[in-house]
Amino acid sequence: MATPRYHQVYVTLRTWVRDGTYKPGDQIPTEPQLCQLFDVSRITVRKAIDHLAREGWLVRQQGRGTFVQLSASRTAASLDLEEVRNQVASFAAVTDVQDLQVLDLEPDEETRAALGIEPGGLVQRATHVRTHQGVPLGLITTYVPLDIARKVTLEEMAEQPMFELLGKVGVRVAHADQYIGATLASVEAARALEIELGAPLLRITRTVFDERERPVERVVALYRADSYQYHMHLRHTA
Repeated sequence: MATPRYHQVYVTLRTWVRDGTYKPGDQIPTEPQLCQLFDVSRITVRKAIDHLAREGWLVRQQGRGTFVQLSASRTAASLDLEEVRNQVASFAAVTDVQDLQVLDLEPDEETRAALGIEPGGLVQRATHVRTHQGVPLGLITTYVPLDIARKVTLEEMAEQPMFELLGKVGVRVAHADQYIGATLASVEAARALEIELGAPLLRITRTVFDERERPVERVVALYRADSYQYHMHLRHTA
């Protein structure tokens, strides 16, 4: 499957930052230069830069250009994939699924880039609210390519997280990229989580890859800051 041009620009710019081609504080090429380099429109370049800025790799400076964030080239912290799987399973075991909604649709640009979906291509979007003793804790949205999503039933999705179900339908998960940040509740999130518009939320995004480096799932999880904690145990490994 051909990779959308937007995703090619995004991946290349991110690689330049990760491998040190452009170091923290360096200015990346201008938008016209990137348009010429990748033979794409300015809209495509801006979308890729906006995506990287939201993830914290780049920062725009008015009147000066776009620069690599000072913290962007730091090596990502590593966590054993099984530990993450256990965390997801444990959270699912003590919470309930409410308002499960599943649709096939064209993804937003950020999801399209993360999953490498062709323009006009569809994914399955599933949203649900995780509750504990009737209190909504998180609004979870998963995006999965249709050929994988078709193997999972609604009943299974209501019982187990998609991260767990991937293995049951033959997807061999190799690794995942996860980002933890903060955001404010939109109208949709505020209504689902029974909080005020603009209330603080913990935002966790995760893109899961199989053994062939194909992205097979993207998760966007929004958790109430007043009810959810992300717990990690830190220890020496040697």
